[in-house]
Amino acid sequence: MENLAAATREELIAIIATQQAQIAALMVRVAELEEEERRLRGGKGGGTALALKPSRPERESKPRKHRGRAFVRRKEQPDEEVRHVVERCPDCGRSLHGGWEHARRQVIEVVLQRRVVDHVIWARRCGVCRKRILPKPEPSEIGAQGKRRFGVSVQALVASLHIGCRVGPAPI
Repeated sequence: MENLAAATREELIAIIATQQAQIAALMVRVAELEEEERRLRGGKGGGTALALKPSRPERESKPRKHRGRAFVRRKEQPDEEVRHVVERCPDCGRSLHGGWEHARRQVIEVVLQRRVVDHVIWARRCGVCRKRILPKPEPSEIGAQGKRRFGVSVQALVASLHIGCRVGPAPI
């Protein structure tokens, strides 16, 4: 760029005149591009987004269909409820009282009679350490393996029916 501080009045006027001509040409080009964008969008105006068409059609905003039932695993009516609680704080040894229901897990067992047992995990807070304490029941206390819902007796019954009596899903 030239040294504008040392330029004469006539030189500055010439620079301004060339800049005005460039601005006018650029304004004409901007108007052409805006018209082309309007034409490509189908006459819709507004916005300067670069996307020329939406990636998917807009959905009509109608209310969701009300379903008569929820599509979740339904809970059985329990025959028995076993509470798992911690009696003493593992850190300081203080006796724990009260608490709240933290989690619930149903395990279905088939003995001679069908029985549904709710295993309820109770959380308690230690008054000294202010920690939330949760019991860790052994898998043998719960009677189910992993996150399975059916107990060991149901799994054994299914396995023996499948292997010994050839009861199971038909081959494809």
